[in-house]
Amino acid sequence: MDNGMPGWAAWGSLAEEQLAGEARALLDESRRAPVGRARVERLLDLYGQRYDTLPGYLRDIVGEIEVRD
Repeated sequence: MDNGMPGWAAWGSLAEEQLAGEARALLDESRRAPVGRARVERLLDLYGQRYDTLPGYLRDIVGEIEVRD
């Protein structure tokens, strides 16, 4: 998936929805107390994604997660 494009079609909508669900859960958790930045990074790595290549709605979810360093 490192061919220069996000590859969402190849990545699959099921995986995209799973990432969205996990990101929403992390966002909910972070509203109670900030989560470690490394957890967010691991989540994106798990799905082979980077923040700057996420679709807008996922970038919005991930961008709202309260993190601590």
